[in-house]
Amino acid sequence: MGNKYDHPEYREAVFHLSCELDIPDRVFLPIRNLIGCSLGRIFWLDWRKQDSIDPQWMPTPGDHADPEWHRIDGWPEKGDGHIYRKWSRRAGLWMQWHSVDAWHVCDWLITAVSDAHPWLANVDDNGFPKKLIKCGNLERLVHEATKGLRKRNVRDIVLGPEDETFVYDLGAGHTLVQLLSRAALRKEGIRMRHCIGSGGYDELLDDPRVQFFSVRDQDGKPIGTIEVRDGFLRQFRGPSNTDPAPTVMDLVAGATNSFGWRDWRDRPRSARDEDYGEEALAVLRYLPPARRWPG
Repeated sequence: MGNKYDHPEYREAVFHLSCELDIPDRVFLPIRNLIGCSLGRIFWLDWRKQDSIDPQWMPTPGDHADPEWHRIDGWPEKGDGHIYRKWSRRAGLWMQWHSVDAWHVCDWLITAVSDAHPWLANVDDNGFPKKLIKCGNLERLVHEATKGLRKRNVRDIVLGPEDETFVYDLGAGHTLVQLLSRAALRKEGIRMRHCIGSGGYDELLDDPRVQFFSVRDQDGKPIGTIEVRDGFLRQFRGPSNTDPAPTVMDLVAGATNSFGWRDWRDRPRSARDEDYGEEALAVLRYLPPARRWPG
């Protein structure tokens, strides 16, 4: 990708970003190179820009009167391993600030490979898709991802009662529908513009411990996607991997109490449980602490 990416720390930086994305190998490997020339490249450029300002400290991005400051140089005074510590720290911070956008882009890349989108074949001299290389910042990548996910044709998928079923009246004309088939997951992913329908969750449909639900508005339009595992509400996301609106979370609280779902963070811990990322691509993330519901 050019001389500016020949920096000795570039591969270390992209490695740590890939770890923070927390995507299982079977999903990650087909898109590894695409992540490198898109999110990895933007991640690297963001930090190179910060290094030109201050390579040791930076404030939390945004308009904050009294922002929190973060040390980002890897603590070289601690000796060997400071490059590893530096990029591990930076990847963690970057994902803390940009995780929703990053996973949204990953959803798009997964879908593009799964559906063999034509733009993947239009590459530059280095073999990287021009559509990705032309994106100079994360905002532009997100724009392309949203546009690309929107193009999937939901009208091609016709569902019957064996694909999804009503399970709960949420009130105010809203309902909770359980997703039962691969076709239902695919249609949900298309309508919600995330990758639940790109294959990463298909095998879990046969697992009796796992359930998928869609929150529908008065017109039957999905406005939230939920995964419940072993009675714990593991994931809940809105369109394009955004946080669900507070009103939507309030509506779902009734179902949470009725079904006895508990917060994923309150589940019993085990060595096996820590590695849940091997089971499915996490297109969704935990509820904000302020919205935790009683068990």
